[in-house]
Amino acid sequence: MDDALEATAGAALVAAPCSVEMPAGTGKTHLLAAAAAEAAHQGDRSLILTHTNAGVDAIRKRLKRFRVPPAMVHVDTITSWAFSLVRAYSRIAGVTVPDAPDWSSSDAYVQGATLVAGSRAILRVNALSFDYMFVDEYQDCTLDQHDFVLALARAVPRTVIFGDRMQAIFGFAGPLADWDTHVLPGFPALAVDHQPHRWLGHNPALGQWLMDIRPLLVAGQQFDFTAHSVEGLEWVSASPTAVAGVAHGFRDFDETVVLLDKWPNDVAAHASRLGGTYSVMEDIQGNFMRRELGGLPKNGDQALARWLAGFAKQCIVGLAGLDAALLSRLGRNLTVGHLSRAGLEDTLRGLDDLLANPTYDQLGRTARTIQMTSGLSVYRWEAWKDSLEAIAMTAESGADPLDSLAHVRDRLRRRGRASHARVASRTLLVKGLEYDHVIIADAGRMTDRRNLYVAFTRARKSITVIGRSSTITLRDD
Repeated sequence: MDDALEATAGAALVAAPCSVEMPAGTGKTHLLAAAAAEAAHQGDRSLILTHTNAGVDAIRKRLKRFRVPPAMVHVDTITSWAFSLVRAYSRIAGVTVPDAPDWSSSDAYVQGATLVAGSRAILRVNALSFDYMFVDEYQDCTLDQHDFVLALARAVPRTVIFGDRMQAIFGFAGPLADWDTHVLPGFPALAVDHQPHRWLGHNPALGQWLMDIRPLLVAGQQFDFTAHSVEGLEWVSASPTAVAGVAHGFRDFDETVVLLDKWPNDVAAHASRLGGTYSVMEDIQGNFMRRELGGLPKNGDQALARWLAGFAKQCIVGLAGLDAALLSRLGRNLTVGHLSRAGLEDTLRGLDDLLANPTYDQLGRTARTIQMTSGLSVYRWEAWKDSLEAIAMTAESGADPLDSLAHVRDRLRRRGRASHARVASRTLLVKGLEYDHVIIADAGRMTDRRNLYVAFTRARKSITVIGRSSTITLRDD
């Protein structure tokens, strides 16, 4: 840790309770970890909370870099920490929870955990357990989460809030805490120096430009991509082949690329059209998987063959041969192995095997046969792998497939995602992550000023924007 960072981290500890606002890529999470490291050096233990599993992973890596003993910190997401409190003290919380979290009930967990954290006994426990609390990405806190943090801060008053109002894109989850109204009264602002660290050694000019344009990203104003000239920024006029041309133009697979669009179906369509070279990033709840597994036939039902064929077509490129006629036969529990589908002979035999032996175990074997078929490419790897794992878990335990999926996805929250060099995603899911190159597939859909800023700032080296018009009118979604 250099002297300047150590001094700033020390100042944050002295100023606590306080808040720190820093633009994307300027070292906000690095400063948080440094402050926790300074606290540990003083013999003080810290509770560190953030919103996403990716954020937890980023913080832990920085703490490891600063050689912070694991016993001196506890790092968690806000909702996971709330779930832990509610599960341990369900009577106080007034909430009954399952063994594996049902994240659709996150609001109930947070509200129940606020009651737990405010109880006299838990106030004493937290006061004895932690000397500092650090909360990252606070701009994404809902009012319920803000109340939860305030309840925790009663026990741990030396609290430091980190965030950036320009990155507040989680408003779909409920009303967000307003920085001026809810944050600053209890956590006065601490001014710190801002430097575009993320772009050092990659593209410093791009990093400086991203800091300079922040005042220009105002709702109601127009933003013309062609009016800006900076190394790494490119505008491409939309055409039927524009996305593929740009996406396949990155040939160095040691560099990472993310292709961004607004809606889940559009993201999946891009990945499919790109032949599986880009992998779809699924939302943490696994909504696509939940929808598919919600229609999974029972163990022993011949309809499993039709289900698997339909699911595979939504995850794998190269299955055009599983056409309407073939799916219709499977839907009537009729064999398909005798049909002529070039290159899919093993797949059709596997589906016949599943018709003859309609079990979850056989479904897994047929799925592996499909996956290994030459000429096919999985573009929804995360959904394919996690759904099949949930089915295998159900085969072994007899649990509901959706409960099994909840266990699989909860592990993702704790361990993080598998990395892919080429990713197709929504901005919401890559917040907090970094890539060498960012492709915005449709500028006309990226009009929300905060989403645009978050999309821009994921890129270390280049940003390519595709659209019908180079000018968009910014707004607050």
